[in-house]
Amino acid sequence: MKEELFTYLLGVFTTIFSVVNPLGMIPVFLSLTANDDSKYRALLAKKSSIYMILILSFFLMLGNFIMDFFGISLISLRIAGGIIVLRSGFDLLNNTKNKRAISRQLEAEAIVKQDISLTPLAMPLLSGPGSIAAIVSMASRKIDFRFRSTLPMSDANIAIVLILVAIVACGIISYLIMRSSAKILPLLGTAGLEAISKIMGFITMTVGVQFILNGITGYLSKYHFIH
Repeated sequence: MKEELFTYLLGVFTTIFSVVNPLGMIPVFLSLTANDDSKYRALLAKKSSIYMILILSFFLMLGNFIMDFFGISLISLRIAGGIIVLRSGFDLLNNTKNKRAISRQLEAEAIVKQDISLTPLAMPLLSGPGSIAAIVSMASRKIDFRFRSTLPMSDANIAIVLILVAIVACGIISYLIMRSSAKILPLLGTAGLEAISKIMGFITMTVGVQFILNGITGYLSKYHFIH
């Protein structure tokens, strides 16, 4: 039982971490905080990580309510969320679009703003459409979420707790990465960060494909095309 719980938690954490990809934050974080000292950078890293946890936890807790309010079916959510996550992973893998790139207007606003921890750091850079789509999809599916294993419990609340633990863990790691960004960048270099981004992109693509396949399977089962 403990091994299955750990496997489920690891799968959820890997999914969230891959989509959030805090390592991809390093160049943008350093660029936006170029004129700040190490203490203020650490403060921004801490606040943006906390905001990220709160934002993703909000969508985790209210995922089902949002679906019911807008009349979104579980099948539609799986497919739409899968497409968003898949595109995010594809952009990372093929370097066709920098996931962490921000518009000139947003960058200019960030330079003027005294506190950039909520925007643009926490949203949309850390908790963007891809990570929110993944969280809402997992929250709505609960026990049905699979990553090499199926959670062997009927209580869906346990699944929500495990997803929440994974969100907090990603937030803590994101904080540590951003706080140490000035040391990590020279250590890994641009090539190292790009290689890691491609790995994260591949994992993110597989998660997106799985979301879509689950949606298609649910549709076919609903209309009795498969059993």
